[in-house]
Amino acid sequence: MELREVIKKRRSIRKFKDVSVAKERIEKLLKFAMWAPSGMNLQNWYFVVVTGNKKTKLVDIAKRAFDNYISKSLEIVFKEHRSVIEDSKRFFYTLGNAPLVVCAYTEHTIEGELTDIQAVAAAIENFLLLLTEDGLGGCWMTGPVHLETEINKLLGVNDKKLQAVIPVGIPDISPPVPKRKEGKLKWIGWD
Repeated sequence: MELREVIKKRRSIRKFKDVSVAKERIEKLLKFAMWAPSGMNLQNWYFVVVTGNKKTKLVDIAKRAFDNYISKSLEIVFKEHRSVIEDSKRFFYTLGNAPLVVCAYTEHTIEGELTDIQAVAAAIENFLLLLTEDGLGGCWMTGPVHLETEINKLLGVNDKKLQAVIPVGIPDISPPVPKRKEGKLKWIGWD
């Protein structure tokens, strides 16, 4: 598959088949994802791959994040679209039954938080594209980050900043292609 095809094919997958994914497969994709650019080439990302009992506990934390934080925002933004709120709740309450979850962290550097976040964001996008190319899928979630302290304690991480939680697996459904929004590009100095 060509890169342009992969970019257009990638979707936020919120429902996964009840099939495990080999550790080696995810490890290979994460190693490629970490070829992302980073400020001063510090490569200041850190990934934790979670399955089993810890994943179950992570789902419980995601539920609390939805109830205590995310639901309030959704009620404002989607008050006329109750189905979006219910779908989001269902996803947070199950993480789409993903067989594994990848937690993406930044390691603090001298460059500062913005540079740190941009580096891990580039690696996350690489990972999502690689998942798509490999017949897998994921969903880049920031909602659970509201309960970062709980997640870090669960995973034994204490010197890094959680940036995203990514449920991963074989897609059970592929969402429709969303319409692209206009007015997101400005040209200066072009005739």
